[in-house]
Amino acid sequence: MKEKKQDSDMKLASLLSVIVGILLLGFKFYAYHITNSQSVFSDALESIVNVVAGIITFIVIIISLQPADKEHPYGHGKIESMASTFEGGAILLAGVLIIIQSVQAFFHGSHIEEIDSGILIVVGAGLVNGILGFFLYSRGKKHYSESLKSSGIHLMTDTLTSVGLVVGLLLVKFTGLQWIDPIVAIVFGGMLSFAGGKILIRSGNILIDASDTETMKLLVTLFEKHYRPGIIQIHFARVIRSGSHHHIDCHMIIPEFWSVSDAHDFTEDFEKNIITDYPVAGELHIHHDPCRRAYCETCELSNCPIRLTTFTGREAFTFEEVAAPMQKK
Repeated sequence: MKEKKQDSDMKLASLLSVIVGILLLGFKFYAYHITNSQSVFSDALESIVNVVAGIITFIVIIISLQPADKEHPYGHGKIESMASTFEGGAILLAGVLIIIQSVQAFFHGSHIEEIDSGILIVVGAGLVNGILGFFLYSRGKKHYSESLKSSGIHLMTDTLTSVGLVVGLLLVKFTGLQWIDPIVAIVFGGMLSFAGGKILIRSGNILIDASDTETMKLLVTLFEKHYRPGIIQIHFARVIRSGSHHHIDCHMIIPEFWSVSDAHDFTEDFEKNIITDYPVAGELHIHHDPCRRAYCETCELSNCPIRLTTFTGREAFTFEEVAAPMQKK
């Protein structure tokens, strides 16, 4: 039930992004038509990226929500990161092209008309982008959707650039200095390039399964919450983020005298508890390591038949311990 609600929420958010993006694209090109402003034109060109990215995100989310199958044992979620990488690259390219075109306009000159109408449209579009961007980012963060988070960051960046565009248009209006307009567009292009680069790096890291500190800290919290005697230590925890489905594996040190059946039943129950509390769909697989009687002082398992030393106390799991590739004593 939780997964169905999550899927519907993600589809609705991406569809809303497409509809609003198309409407704003029309308004921005109308603003350019009446103002002949280079900075407004740059903003309108960038909106094309918004619409294309929104359409791709909607399609990608539908694909990513498909369950795992024989050909895709880890599911289809990685396509979200691929889409985010494309979006980041497209934003970066748009920023560079805007800078090049604005430099040309600076040297060839430009003339702005109907500034007041242009300002009103830019302000309205900026507010809508800000609200929509925050909505998409919050949904992406909630459902661990990289494509929604990337779109949200993109639109919130647009809101900041809209503020700059308005300031630039006001300066042109009150000073009469037409060269301010392409300068603002150049700054706008630089901000876009920076935002696109950040999205590109983040989504690229997910594609190569780079470690994510936020996710690892969440795991440490859940491991501690569901701790019970018999879990002596957990280390080498790793997460493969495949869209809104995560594959988690780790090593757990357990009492060496447990039978295979005992160890299986114990960890299977632990795995279910962790995944139930995990914010997105996923799976947890645990590799067993024997204690080798080296952890008696920190193992609080009662009635241990092979204990060598008295239990003195255990420490809570730490990020460093859980993420370490080797067991620590």
